[in-house]
Amino acid sequence: MAIFIKVLKTIGFWLVSTLIAILIGVSAQTQFVLNRLDQIGGNVSFQERLSTTLFDLQHLGSLYGLFIAIALGVAFLLSGLLFRFVKFGRPIIYTVAGSLAILVLLFSMKAAFFNIHMIAGARDFLGILFQVLAGGIAGYVFSRLTDNKKEAN
Repeated sequence: MAIFIKVLKTIGFWLVSTLIAILIGVSAQTQFVLNRLDQIGGNVSFQERLSTTLFDLQHLGSLYGLFIAIALGVAFLLSGLLFRFVKFGRPIIYTVAGSLAILVLLFSMKAAFFNIHMIAGARDFLGILFQVLAGGIAGYVFSRLTDNKKEAN
């Protein structure tokens, strides 16, 4: 029974980490797109930025989020295996894995869709960097939430 509870907790922590990546990634991509619109004279207000971000979180976040969840799930499983061998650097391993998972995801999506970046806010270096950062933060959070070390009193 204890292993079942541990698995459920781990799944919960993976979902929390995935939601963090979705919130950061989708919000960043929306702001990058709106900044480009603003640069060509769109004059996007704060209210429009907020409503567009919320819209994108609901709509883009559901589909992009599914891909993020899969990418992070694979990355975290592989990170767990790697950590069992190296036995050190757990937060670094998960952070790098989360970052790489999103990077691979973005370029896999591009390759699958006729060499077009499907995430519009990740078409340049800075946009990609923010997506990768979202994955890294998710990986770090997952590593901290799933750290089983008990602190000595």
